[in-house]
Amino acid sequence: MRGAAIAKCYLAVFINLMQLQPSPILSTVVKHYLVIECQADVYANYRIFSDGNPGMVFHFKRPLLQYNTGDITPKLQPECFVYGQITNYNNLCSAEEIGMLVVVLQPYALFSLFKMAAHEVLNATINLVDLLGSEARELEEKVMEALSMTDAIAIVERFLIRRVTRWDDGDSNVFLALNHIYTQKGMVNISNLLKVVPVTERQLERKFKEWIGISPKKMADVVRLQNFLKSLQKHPFYDNIALLSYSYGYYDQAHFNNYFKKHTGITPLQYKANNRLLTLNLMAVNK
Repeated sequence: MRGAAIAKCYLAVFINLMQLQPSPILSTVVKHYLVIECQADVYANYRIFSDGNPGMVFHFKRPLLQYNTGDITPKLQPECFVYGQITNYNNLCSAEEIGMLVVVLQPYALFSLFKMAAHEVLNATINLVDLLGSEARELEEKVMEALSMTDAIAIVERFLIRRVTRWDDGDSNVFLALNHIYTQKGMVNISNLLKVVPVTERQLERKFKEWIGISPKKMADVVRLQNFLKSLQKHPFYDNIALLSYSYGYYDQAHFNNYFKKHTGITPLQYKANNRLLTLNLMAVNK
């Protein structure tokens, strides 16, 4: 597995972040692994929003408190869970050390691996034990007892390989549509997709709801925003953000600012000024 380690220090928080690639046999269902370790002597707050991917999380330390959009009272995350697509931002809080392994899955992987309709997990988390019973309990115990993160990932990979070989390869039309969305950096509409994928609009919507959890349009919107954020990180702070947004098809600046804030909780300028990004869609924030 290949990976890059990033160490970041700010305030009273030390964060170590590693991104690792999966074994080739799992590349069709796993996008990458994230290892996040944090030592803090104060409450640390984080903001997460959609990157278009579901995933699995294993907490080696105390799980995070999660405030879903609109929630007043937080919920303690399970020690091991799967999460689906999210349509708005969520706030997370930790009061202690963080030690977690995040298996970032391909957009269609929840259905591919677990035969679970992706829309059923939209904006939700499911305890892995509730989903798979004793099989998940055995996996969780092995991962928690692993002597190193490398060993933990190897255990997860063996579990995923068994599930990959158990099911079929998936829906070719979903893959074809997704590939076109990614190739076009999200700047594609339904009419364009239907020229590439030999199905009706209704069929494509139904397939996306089942396999990915959100509509083709919403998936394209997420991919376009992610590509915008990648470009934003490469531009000097003083560059004209409006011109950059135009290059991604955001022609109404006021509408784009509202859209951006609805999905991230902050403005494009605030995002650019944040020097505490862990990943494109995960950052430390003030309370």
